[in-house]
Amino acid sequence: MIIVRLRGGLGNQMFQYAMGRRIANDLGTSLKLDLTSLLKTYKSQMVTNRDYQLDIFNLEPIFLIQPDLLIKLDKLGLNFVSQFIKGIKLLGIKKYREKTFTVEDWIVENPKDNFLYSGYWQSEKYFKSAEDLLRKDFQFKDILSPQAQDIFDKIKSENAVCVHMRRGDYVDNPVFNSGSLDYFTSAANYINEHTEKPHFFVFSDDPEWCLKNVKFEQDFTIVDYKTNKIKFKEDLQLMSSCEHFVMSASSFSWWAVWLSNKEGNIVVAPKPWFLNSENDVKDLVSKRWIRL
Repeated sequence: MIIVRLRGGLGNQMFQYAMGRRIANDLGTSLKLDLTSLLKTYKSQMVTNRDYQLDIFNLEPIFLIQPDLLIKLDKLGLNFVSQFIKGIKLLGIKKYREKTFTVEDWIVENPKDNFLYSGYWQSEKYFKSAEDLLRKDFQFKDILSPQAQDIFDKIKSENAVCVHMRRGDYVDNPVFNSGSLDYFTSAANYINEHTEKPHFFVFSDDPEWCLKNVKFEQDFTIVDYKTNKIKFKEDLQLMSSCEHFVMSASSFSWWAVWLSNKEGNIVVAPKPWFLNSENDVKDLVSKRWIRL
């Protein structure tokens, strides 16, 4: 049995699931998802509380403990995390915590069974061998809402460029690079010089800010729509339908590019990926991407 601990938003959860799915598939064993850290309520302003978000896909998860039970325990204020860890040890499961941002070769080449893997695992190297399997797992479950479908139709009628402006908890954060307007303008100019008649579709968790501040010289659309469906799910689906990409330093951007699965497209990514970090992103950022 392989256990993977989920934490963070959708992009992080996709990395964690993908790594665990590949290991379980290689070893011919089961994958169970541990949500104890994900569904715990954090009071620190430095931590954004998240929900389990992989249910937008067609994958069939097996949870170590059911989400409803974990949420109830959290509301009761019980320290279920420490009790859970003790229980795991009694079952003979060893816990391994990611030690470095770069790929740990033994996990790629000789992963171990009966382990709980805790980390972010942000590299395609961890799951490249299971790409076909994961592309089936990461198929979107529901059709687009009418509002999102209208945008999708427009994207498909243009030489569409996805511009992802990640703001939210990235703004004023000393670690994460939300990207300056100069970066996005330079990236748009680069793509304009290297492709014919691009139309830039700007996606953001803060479209109101984009409407006030984004002024590209090229044709562009600020994607801002109301929907009764899951907004981040529809955004990811729309983003991945574009031809070219201007990324934020975000796992959400990363997966939009991966899901697009287009050879020879232009992808611009920010440099640096982190503002104040010694993390080496060579295993995360593709060598073919343009860094600006």
